[in-house]
Amino acid sequence: MSNQQMDLETIYERRFSPDLLFRMEMWKILCRDFFQKYIPTDSRVLEIAAGYCEFINNIRAGSKTAVDLNPSTHNYANSDVLVQTGSSTDLSSVANNSQDIVFTSNFLEHLTREDILQTLQETYRVLKP
Repeated sequence: MSNQQMDLETIYERRFSPDLLFRMEMWKILCRDFFQKYIPTDSRVLEIAAGYCEFINNIRAGSKTAVDLNPSTHNYANSDVLVQTGSSTDLSSVANNSQDIVFTSNFLEHLTREDILQTLQETYRVLKP
């Protein structure tokens, strides 16, 4: 594991771990009572910057994929979630026109303008028309 990956894990742990149980419960309610009505249960869902998988673990879908730079993300994903470690600006592991829904939360504000544009281009590429 590279120093950059270890630094990223440390940042995630320090920033998010203290309230992880609360956030998991909050996302369970948000998915059940709000987001699920917009996501058919047979859809293919991709979460970008999935972090601790609070959304993707709690949404019902036919196929669920989580993408995050943090190599520890796979430790938090349920068994029905495919985890891919990588950047939002390079979703080359996701096929063109293969996703019904792409979701992200509290993420774009952490990117440069260039990375936001590249992330949106990648999102457009992987979404079904």
